[in-house]
Amino acid sequence: MKKTFLSFAVLLMATASCVTFTSCDDDNDDNNTPKEVAVSNGAFIIGSGNKSGQISGNVTSYDYASQTSTLNAFAAANSRNLGLTANDAVVYGDKMYIMVSEENTVEVVNKNTLKSIKQIKLTDKAYLGETNGVKPRHGVAYDGKVYVTTYGGYVAAIDTVTYNMGASYAVGSYPEGIAEANGKLYVANSDYGNGKNPSISIIDVKAATVTDYKNSLVKNPVGIITVNGVPYILDSGSYDASWNQVGAGVYKLEGNVVTKVIDATMMAAAGNLIYVVNAPYGASTVTYDVYDITTGTKKTFLTEGVFSPAAIAVDPVNGNVLIASYSKNPDTGKANYKGNGYMNIYNKEGQLKKENITIGVGPSAIVFNTGVTYAK
Repeated sequence: MKKTFLSFAVLLMATASCVTFTSCDDDNDDNNTPKEVAVSNGAFIIGSGNKSGQISGNVTSYDYASQTSTLNAFAAANSRNLGLTANDAVVYGDKMYIMVSEENTVEVVNKNTLKSIKQIKLTDKAYLGETNGVKPRHGVAYDGKVYVTTYGGYVAAIDTVTYNMGASYAVGSYPEGIAEANGKLYVANSDYGNGKNPSISIIDVKAATVTDYKNSLVKNPVGIITVNGVPYILDSGSYDASWNQVGAGVYKLEGNVVTKVIDATMMAAAGNLIYVVNAPYGASTVTYDVYDITTGTKKTFLTEGVFSPAAIAVDPVNGNVLIASYSKNPDTGKANYKGNGYMNIYNKEGQLKKENITIGVGPSAIVFNTGVTYAK
């Protein structure tokens, strides 16, 4: 809005007039200036499909207003499949970037229509090449670029206007999750669960440097978030002789100190709260808790959740918690990895708002269709 600068004397006159005439508030341009208001229109559920069954990855679009889900929305919009093992997505501006691991691609789509804008093959010479660009896993948006991890041990910086690759960074072994805080990228290098060389890579974007951090408590880092500039690592732990998963949890990395804050196999954050699902392989029970970073305390979020949890996310605008699940195979009573899954929506207190929303095969990630509107 154009503003006019007045002399001190005129400002005094205006102030005096407003003491006498209450209508001054109504005539003040600032009160009529539209203000930006964040809105969330729904969610996109990324489905990995099923590699052994040659079932393509997929995108389910869920609309809050109509409370309906559209299955295979990418395929419908583009008359082709997404490809095997869609793993994660990043929404940035009016676009969504989908990491499709088995195809070595990042699919760039318009988030409103899901029409493909660009299919980036990271194994091409123009990007990371055949070795370094294999199996894109996760991404984060920062300062006009989307940064994508690959199992080739690299992070690629993709320009969100030209779609060209800018910088690339050699990180650790089998990188998975990535997050940003204060101009630094934190990368969870899983070492593919081997436990021999897991680490956290810290990329200083401005200085173009990479520092590798190791700690005996970090055994199999697969996810990472940053809250108030502090990284929180999701570590899948290890497996005993009977293949029971042990040690999985969220670990806080502050300075050179690593501290376990809560048991978990999945996590999502909102404000100062980290919502977790703990469903370790081999365990008979699943727990759903929330950890308060401010107080260092945890409490139960849900006493009953979903059949076989696969992904969790928190809407950054309304605070709703979305949990995706595999469906039950009616013949075996176990998770059906080749059939459609479902999703439940809870409010931030854990009250069920919507249940059994049908989603695609192999739910792997949930991202949100957020934006800005204007209101007086």
